[in-house]
Amino acid sequence: MRSLLVLSLLARVAAAHQTSVKYVDVRLDEATAQISVKVAPGDVTEPLGLPADAKPSVEAATTPAVAAYVAHWIAVQSYGQACAVGAPLAKPDEEGKWVVVAWTAQCPRVATDLDFRAFFAVDQRHVAIVHVEPSGRDAIARADSPSVSLHGAPSLLAWVREGMNHIYTGRDHISFVLALLLVVMLVRKPDWQIRPPLATLRATATVITAFTIAHSVSLIAASLGWVHLPSRFVESAIAASIAYTAVENIVKPDVPWRFYLTFAFGLVHGLGFASTLAVLLPPSGVIVPLLCFNLGVEIGQLTIVVVALPVFYVAARALGAPAYRRTVMPAISVGIFVLGAVWLIERVFQVTIIGM
Repeated sequence: MRSLLVLSLLARVAAAHQTSVKYVDVRLDEATAQISVKVAPGDVTEPLGLPADAKPSVEAATTPAVAAYVAHWIAVQSYGQACAVGAPLAKPDEEGKWVVVAWTAQCPRVATDLDFRAFFAVDQRHVAIVHVEPSGRDAIARADSPSVSLHGAPSLLAWVREGMNHIYTGRDHISFVLALLLVVMLVRKPDWQIRPPLATLRATATVITAFTIAHSVSLIAASLGWVHLPSRFVESAIAASIAYTAVENIVKPDVPWRFYLTFAFGLVHGLGFASTLAVLLPPSGVIVPLLCFNLGVEIGQLTIVVVALPVFYVAARALGAPAYRRTVMPAISVGIFVLGAVWLIERVFQVTIIGM
C-alpha cells in the first residue's frame, strides 16, 4: 500500500476521490530523477482542444501535446537549481484506464525537490500524491505547500495539518456540522424557546461528541483495514445523511433521537475520512500518523463550531425562537438539503450536476 504526500481535496465533492488526486512516482538514481504521473483522460482536455467537460478515451489522450502539458506541471530541482528535462511520453496504463506521462530529469547533483506551482496554477483544489523510490517514502503536495522534498519524512504536524485541510475542503462534512448546529439552541416547552448559553453549549457538546466519537472509531477501523465498504456507497450515504438532517431540522428540529442518529451518521462520515487517509498512510508505522490526522480533523471541526455556533445563536436570540424557527433556520436548512440532494444524485448515478 502506497502512502502519499499531497491531497487536493474537494473542489467538487462528488469527484474529490477521483480525478482531483494525481499520482506521481519518482525514482531517484544519483543525479537522475525518473518522473511518472498518472492522470485521467478527462483531466487533459485543454491540450486536446476539447471542452472542459469532455470525456476523451485513454488512447485519444496519449498525445505529445498531453505529455508536454502534464510534464509542465512539475519542476525538478537540485538544491535550488533547475534540472534539465527530457522529452515526456504519454501512454495508457496497464489497465487502459489512465494516461501515464513519464519523463527523465538530469540534475547538476542529486534531485532534492519537486515544485508543483505550475500544477496548482491549473487548479488549486487538486492534490498530488508522491511516491519516491528507492527510499519508499511518500509525500503530500497541495496548493498551500506546493514544494515536495524528496528526502526526509512528513512531520507529525504535517499529518495534523492534513486532517485539518480535509475538513476545511470537505464541503459535505462542513454542511453536516452546520446542519447539526442550526437547531441546538432551540427547545420546545411547550412553545419554542432559545436555550440559555450554557444549555446551548451542553446540547452542542452532546451532538458533536456523538459525531466525533463515531467518525473517530470508523476512521481508525477503516484505516487499519478492519472495515471496508465501497467508496461510492460511502460517499452516497454521506450525502444522504446531509439531506436527511436538513429535512429533519425543518420538520421536527427537537427530535429526541438526534444523538443516536448523529452517532450513526458519524460512522459513515468516518469511512469517508478513511477513504482519503488510506492513500496517505505509510505501509508501516501507521498508528501515530493516523492519530495525528484524526486530531487534525477534530481541530478543524472544532474551529467550524467556534465560528458558526455564535452566529446562529445570536441570530436566534435577535429574532426570537418562533421567528428563527420559521425563517432563518429552515432557509439555511433548505440550502443544505439542496446540496445534499445534488451530491447524492451525483454520487449514486456518477453524473455532474453542478461544478462544486
